[in-house]
Amino acid sequence: MRLVLQQSFPLGRFHATQWKANPFDKELAGEWPPSPWRLVRAIVARWYQWRREMLGTWPEDELNKLVSALCSSDYSFYLPEQARQSVSLRQYQPVEFGWNPPNKKAAATKSYGTSLTQDNAWCVPPDVGLFWFIEGDGWTSELVAILDRCLERIVYFGRAEALTSLSRIDESPALPNVTLAKSKTSGDLAPVLVPAPEATRADIERPTHDPLAARNIPQGARFLYARRPPRPPAREIPRRAPRRPDTHLVQFALGWAVAPKQRATVRLTARFRSAVLRNLIRSKTSGAASKWADAPEDVRDAIAGMTGKTSQGEPLRGPRAHAEFLIWWDGAAPTRLLVWRGARPFGEDEQEAILQAAAQELSWANAGPDAEAWKIKLIPLDTAVAPPPGFDGAPAKVWRSLTPYVPPRHHLRGGKVRESETIENQVRREFMARGYAPGAELLSVEEIESETERSRWVAVHVTRREVERRSFIGGRRGYMLRLSFATPVSGPLRLGHSSSFGLGLFVPDPGGLTFL
Repeated sequence: MRLVLQQSFPLGRFHATQWKANPFDKELAGEWPPSPWRLVRAIVARWYQWRREMLGTWPEDELNKLVSALCSSDYSFYLPEQARQSVSLRQYQPVEFGWNPPNKKAAATKSYGTSLTQDNAWCVPPDVGLFWFIEGDGWTSELVAILDRCLERIVYFGRAEALTSLSRIDESPALPNVTLAKSKTSGDLAPVLVPAPEATRADIERPTHDPLAARNIPQGARFLYARRPPRPPAREIPRRAPRRPDTHLVQFALGWAVAPKQRATVRLTARFRSAVLRNLIRSKTSGAASKWADAPEDVRDAIAGMTGKTSQGEPLRGPRAHAEFLIWWDGAAPTRLLVWRGARPFGEDEQEAILQAAAQELSWANAGPDAEAWKIKLIPLDTAVAPPPGFDGAPAKVWRSLTPYVPPRHHLRGGKVRESETIENQVRREFMARGYAPGAELLSVEEIESETERSRWVAVHVTRREVERRSFIGGRRGYMLRLSFATPVSGPLRLGHSSSFGLGLFVPDPGGLTFL
């Protein structure tokens, strides 16, 4: 008759050391597979518990037959391939009760002593079953019913913290992958303690301190050898972030060892945007292209909402029509990277390209030997994280600069201010042209004077065409401004040169606080 037992470990760990083995021996650390000798002793102990609960007689012959059937059976296993040997833990366990310290009774107290033991365990997935296959001729339906009653009462296996669930099932969903051999043909076989066919009930019940049981191989037992199933290759399971419907804003927290300078704002956002576009173009072309210039015209049209230009390279018209890549600054430290588009939400392929780009670290240094040294890490934020001020739709009458405003046109000529191109005039024209708040009246544009500087130099986004013409190389002067409106205006509000790359970002000013 063939019996199948299903065993699981709800806490995911099987704590057991091989019989009389040194727990500090690395070669024998952790019993795996579980030994049939341990199983037979546990079943016999639960038989006594069951009979005490029945408040009846002790049918000695019944237990003898059960022991004989267990010892004369052959054992094989199905071991989960996901099982792994745990890192050994060393713990102090209580031992004998007495004076502590023992040689100083006048100053000692009575307590349990401690002994350092090594916890050898195997990590077993709690939702994956371990199956025992027991085959023998000594089983009857009566003995199987008794076995079921004993298995119901086994609540731990090995050490007391190795909680287990053990029961008999009619059919196994898996075939044996471990059999026991009589000889050790190679060094990678694990010894398994098994009851000998001639073992008696006295051998099984013998206490561990008995000299016949204190041996490496107790009387009535024998060692067989098992080849553990090969481990499947370890692969990292990619965690796919959930795609968010109707998402206009994707946020990332920034981690860094050295905080980027505010001058590097555009450098960060431009490099991240380039990575996003590469991923998106590869996805749209099935890997045939990664650059906008190499993509087919229909692909260029499909990604216009991310690039901000048509398939012919002309700027995309319309308010908030394309994605903008922004850095959120908390004082002098950047804390978030934002990807925003107001015209329409990001599609699944666009979100996937954004998340793929965020999986790589981002350098904020200039191109050169230091480019790999100074990097930031991006961590996707859940939709439960509130958007920063200005992106939450709350209107405000007063807005102040979070990042420097760079005039799109030169307002100085020969060191003198051009009356038609003053900063205030450029802000007013651009605000009306972008259609942020039709009909809103801009009352004033005032420059915020910092304690340390009136303006600052920042790097701006330079197009490939400008690089080829060498029309502009270097940074530009940025200004911190405060804008006051007659009626509340809703954000987000970005103005000036490189405003799609993080410059010229304004936030509501709750009380006219000075920018630090």
